[in-house]
Amino acid sequence: MMNEISIKDVEGIFKLLFAEHGWIFITGIFALVFQSSIKKLAASLFVFWGNDYKTDDVILLNNRPGRIIRVGFIKTVFFLYDVENGSITGGTKLVVQNEELAKLQIEKPLPLIDLSRFNNCVVAKHKKS
Repeated sequence: MMNEISIKDVEGIFKLLFAEHGWIFITGIFALVFQSSIKKLAASLFVFWGNDYKTDDVILLNNRPGRIIRVGFIKTVFFLYDVENGSITGGTKLVVQNEELAKLQIEKPLPLIDLSRFNNCVVAKHKKS
């Protein structure tokens, strides 16, 4: 019978696959099992080593003034201020996992620049084609 596969044939196939290409199989299983952890690690690395957020940056988080206190490998800590009539009346500490930072509206206000020397400049108009 030609169509029968013996146990030795199956063993031979498994030995061939795992001996030469077993690392691919193990890597694939590892990636599937730890998929969420790998995503969190990648997000943490981008924030931790990126140039977007630095300790002591003044920010607006969802239109609320604050300051970045610590940028860690797993989480970032903010102090958010309560402002009433131009005075700080209180505040809260906010801890955010780094993979969640992309969901927040974080703005870094630009420093005030003296633009008075441009007050008398004529704005050039582009010709319409």
